[in-house]
Amino acid sequence: MGLTFEPINGSDATFDKENVTIVRKYRARNQLPVSIPGGTDYFDTVASAAMTWVAANAATSQSPMGTLYWNSIQLHENYYALSYAISVTYGRTQKATGAYQITVNQSGGTVHVTSGRRIAGYGPAKNKVDHGGLIGVDGDKVAGTDIPVDQTKLSVMFRHPEGQLNRAYLRNIGRLVGYPNKAAFLDYEPGEVLYMGSNATETDTEASAAYSFGVSYNRKNFKVGGILIAEKAGWDIISPTYEDAEEDGHGVRKVKYLEIIRPAGREWQDYGAFGWGS
Repeated sequence: MGLTFEPINGSDATFDKENVTIVRKYRARNQLPVSIPGGTDYFDTVASAAMTWVAANAATSQSPMGTLYWNSIQLHENYYALSYAISVTYGRTQKATGAYQITVNQSGGTVHVTSGRRIAGYGPAKNKVDHGGLIGVDGDKVAGTDIPVDQTKLSVMFRHPEGQLNRAYLRNIGRLVGYPNKAAFLDYEPGEVLYMGSNATETDTEASAAYSFGVSYNRKNFKVGGILIAEKAGWDIISPTYEDAEEDGHGVRKVKYLEIIRPAGREWQDYGAFGWGS
């Protein structure tokens, strides 16, 4: 059996809004190995076992301030080759390889629309003129208007393992800029996420990189200009075609039909090159 540890009495805690830490204490519970690899001593052997055990069995700690993550390990040698203890410091920052933090920015933006649902009409021709929900009709022109909409953006900070942030990796994910996701990514549906670029440093050590994504939600069963759209993927575009008609002796302009268009060269791509998020 490999060397394992058990908790012992005593903890140290620091609670402040910017730097929450808790120190938990453990001791080695198994008999130390009789023989050790050449070129090392018992201290090195116990240190390696401690790091492995903490990562597998005590990577997090619950506190009044929420879940904390292990940040450092202090090894105490009470008696050489006989008695060892460790103190594990936990904090809010998750420094383990593969950990990521997602910041969601749901600030509003604007989009130009040319149609909606007609609510009422006023004036002499209030019941005779119906442009089918078109906005700002002037002859054969439809002016439309700008309306506020959700423009969700994601900022992801991901900690990469040693050697992953190499030139080939950065080149491969760079090819995905501007393309929506082909499969579910970060719990968003296919077609909703658009990769917008990263801020990363090529390195052969463990390191974090920042990634930016835009989000446009998929929609089903909604109307535009009185026409029902069964389904529209997030980054696809609605393209209307209009027609001139006459009702009760008055000229009207209505939406004839709608097309869902995917911009040329922007077919959905496999985000597997990231190695995370799927």
